Amino acid sequence: MAEEEHHDEMKKLFSSYIGLSFSVFLALLPNKLREHSLRAFRAEEELRQIKSRRQEDYKANARVAEIFASHRNSWRDEEKRLLRRIDAASEEIDRLRGIVEDSKARVEELEREVVERDDMIGFISRRFQEEGLGGCGSRERYGGNQYNNSNSGGGGGGGGGEWFHKEEDEMVGTTADSRKVDVIYQQHHSNAFDSEFIASSGSKFWAEKASLCQDVQYESLESMYNTKQFVARRESPWKVDGDSAGVSSKLKLLEQELLNLEKISKDVPSKVSSSIKKQAKRFQSLSEKIDDLCRRIASDPCEPSLGSEFRTQTQTEFLLEAFRLQQGASETGQKLMALHTEVGKTHYRDELRGETTLTTRRSLDSIRNNFRELQRNLEIWLARIIGDLEGILARDGASRVREYYISRYPFVQ
Repeated sequence: MAEEEHHDEMKKLFSSYIGLSFSVFLALLPNKLREHSLRAFRAEEELRQIKSRRQEDYKANARVAEIFASHRNSWRDEEKRLLRRIDAASEEIDRLRGIVEDSKARVEELEREVVERDDMIGFISRRFQEEGLGGCGSRERYGGNQYNNSNSGGGGGGGGGEWFHKEEDEMVGTTADSRKVDVIYQQHHSNAFDSEFIASSGSKFWAEKASLCQDVQYESLESMYNTKQFVARRESPWKVDGDSAGVSSKLKLLEQELLNLEKISKDVPSKVSSSIKKQAKRFQSLSEKIDDLCRRIASDPCEPSLGSEFRTQTQTEFLLEAFRLQQGASETGQKLMALHTEVGKTHYRDELRGETTLTTRRSLDSIRNNFRELQRNLEIWLARIIGDLEGILARDGASRVREYYISRYPFVQ
């Protein structure tokens, strides 16, 4: 009997202990449930932010890759065009070399003909001189004999005088011909490099050579530089304003949503409202800076009279400024993530307390979506500007900015 009573007391004590433990567990369960649900919400929000960031980075990287692909295609087309011009110039050089070799062969042939004619003229002149000297000697000899005969015997004077005059007339004609030949030879030797001789002997050759040289067109390095500025490309992003980039419309819509949020700001804490306004001001300031950079790039003079070093320096300064703006956009995105986390925590607390309304929730969701769209549009706009500026500098062989600045996009690094 005593054992049964003892057993009943132990059973009652055990039941009371279990009931007390279960009641304590039930008392502590709501706090733990709230803490665990808050942690789950934070983890879910962080996971959502990471996914959205990955998607935005993927889109930006894809856009940058597309930009570089378009530039690469334009550079390949330009390279093919220049290679075709080089081949055509090589063929023209070979043709001109052949013409020069033919001209040299023709000059050598003409020089040989001139030497042969000089030798012929010298030979003829020496022959006439020898014949002239021989006639004069025979005339003196025969004349002397006739003179002696006429003095000694005067009978044959008439016949000897007739023979002497006949021989003299023949010799006079021969010496006159030789003198004419000597005059012609001396004229050819004295006027060998005269203008008339050059005009008569080589005028045709020099005229042909001059006409061939006139057909050749030489291009300076400056003209070759200017052709690179007219590569067929799409519209430059700095010629796109905020309206075309979709930034101005988002900013106007954001202003309207902030006004609506101010009307219903009774449900929104003042700290959250001020943080949202500061973020909107950051986007507004960044958009104005990018728009100002685009205007300065578009108004930059690109005249051929300016030096290539000056143009390269100016474009490098623009590129560095675009990198700084891109860094500012990245910092703005980080602050946007922190703002999303803060708004999410506040919104969750208000939901647990039952203080939030459907209108406030929709307004905050719309503002968050607009912030994301603004961040994405600004990053894409800056990526396009940087891609085009780097393309121009790389085409000019002067892109050394990557040694001093590293972008956050893997395709741009």
